[in-house]
Amino acid sequence: MRKFNIITISLLSLSLLGACSNSNSNDKASSDSSKSSSLEAKESSIKKAKAELKKKESSIKKAQSKSKKAESEKEASENAAATNSQQVTQQQNSDSYQTQTSTPIKSQSQINMERGYDPKGNPVMPGQDHAPGSDVYGNPDSWVQGQIDWAKSQGMIDSNGNETENFKNWVSQRDNAWNNGQDDFPDYDQNKQW
Repeated sequence: MRKFNIITISLLSLSLLGACSNSNSNDKASSDSSKSSSLEAKESSIKKAKAELKKKESSIKKAQSKSKKAESEKEASENAAATNSQQVTQQQNSDSYQTQTSTPIKSQSQINMERGYDPKGNPVMPGQDHAPGSDVYGNPDSWVQGQIDWAKSQGMIDSNGNETENFKNWVSQRDNAWNNGQDDFPDYDQNKQW
């Protein structure tokens, strides 16, 4: 890759030098033959540089393919060696306790922090492993669950967590009373029809 960059830079430098010399060489006394010979020389040097660049690119590609092939052969030999090693170990320890190596299992907390949301799709708080008011599994924490259970027992929400029609009516009437200056509107009572 370094060779490719060097070649590219040299080609750009060469072409810039050629452009500078063309702009500065507007001498009317120079002959057509000198102009054409310098142009031909520049074109041939550019062609040579391009040919060198192509050669370098092909050698880089060959080297990369060789390194990939060597890596795959190395992996294959390592896998074969590991398989042979495991077979020998299993044969030697057939009657004894064997330990197994495995990748560490991530906790739900770590998974949530990586993803940015809990299993129920709630976004986690910055720097935390859970959404506000819930545990790492997306379930309401005990205080929040207590509030939900109380609201259900008071008839404010139904079993799906939606406000009941009676509670919605009470909220509407309370808001109207407050807007009309009545501050002593009665508290919600599930036994009263609003």
